[in-house]
Amino acid sequence: MKISSLLYLGLLGILFTTSACDDDDGDPMLDVPTTYTSDNFEANVTAERAVITELSAMTTAANLAETNAQSGTTIPAIPYPSTLRSVTEGEYADLVEDWLVELVAAANSPDGFQTPDASGPVPGQEGGKLGSRLLDENGLELEQMVQKGSFGAALYNHAVDVIENGDLTDPGTIDKLVEIHGTEVDFAVDETTAAATYSRRRSDLTAQTGFFFDIRDALLTARAAIEGGREFDEERDQALNDYLEAWEKSNYATVIFYANRTIDLIQEANNQMGEERENTLGDAMHAYAEGVGFTHGFRRIDRKIMTDAQIDTVLGLLQAPAGQTPESYRFLIDPDLLTDLQTIVTTIQGVYGFTEAEVQGFYVNNNP
Repeated sequence: MKISSLLYLGLLGILFTTSACDDDDGDPMLDVPTTYTSDNFEANVTAERAVITELSAMTTAANLAETNAQSGTTIPAIPYPSTLRSVTEGEYADLVEDWLVELVAAANSPDGFQTPDASGPVPGQEGGKLGSRLLDENGLELEQMVQKGSFGAALYNHAVDVIENGDLTDPGTIDKLVEIHGTEVDFAVDETTAAATYSRRRSDLTAQTGFFFDIRDALLTARAAIEGGREFDEERDQALNDYLEAWEKSNYATVIFYANRTIDLIQEANNQMGEERENTLGDAMHAYAEGVGFTHGFRRIDRKIMTDAQIDTVLGLLQAPAGQTPESYRFLIDPDLLTDLQTIVTTIQGVYGFTEAEVQGFYVNNNP
């Protein structure tokens, strides 16, 4: 009996040791760290850093064009940086080329923005400033189209390419996904750029929950899975799907924010007069254009939840259908269109299954 008891205790010890290392099916468990570590991060993200830098430079040039518009200063042409263009979905890249030319033409127009009537812009009008915002003759702020649209058409598009065509046995590949989203290895919320600024704004920074932190955790998991070996390929692939899904959801949660913001600003302007009203309406069209840019940028991109047909529905409600001349100015002259902005909110909510509480949370910018 004594020998039998000892054998029994020994077997228990073996079983206990095995279950501590494996899951219930005897499979190895993935150990995911809480901090992101890469010895060669800077070397691994050279191309992605160039894309982010070029997008920032193009945006700065567009900002300067807006600032100096109608000032008597001639605004020079704004080039489309080559590396940024190379990672941008082809149809959207062609649009950016045209928008940059139109943006400069609006900045060099001798007139401020002339709000069209129901028949559309006056022939030959090139747009101009409404308050402090530079709009084309159709009422669209093209800076937002070339910047915010590129978050999807260039940055997200490149992330998809890295995932589908990169070396997913190399942990350094995940570094590229960190950089192209706009974060650094420490995932500091006060050092974001590009798309990460907006996934951060749609997250709870105190509780560290939401899209920004979902993206962080997905990338930590993906890198750990690669380092763990081929037996963790399933965990790696799921983490990469989670990364793309959280990015896309943060993008369209941001469209919800700007649709609601546009409604608020236009209603606010209805109680104002003169220069104050002009400034508020300019800000409303700025918010509106951000929504258009974020929406349009994901069109024709692979690996997303929202279909191109659904994107086209939202663009139609925004009076900016793809392939057609936008009629953005209609939001300035037809108050009934504000209901279409609310329809956009409910449409996006339905696509992603956002709760009402989540939608209410998206109406707030969460800044560090």
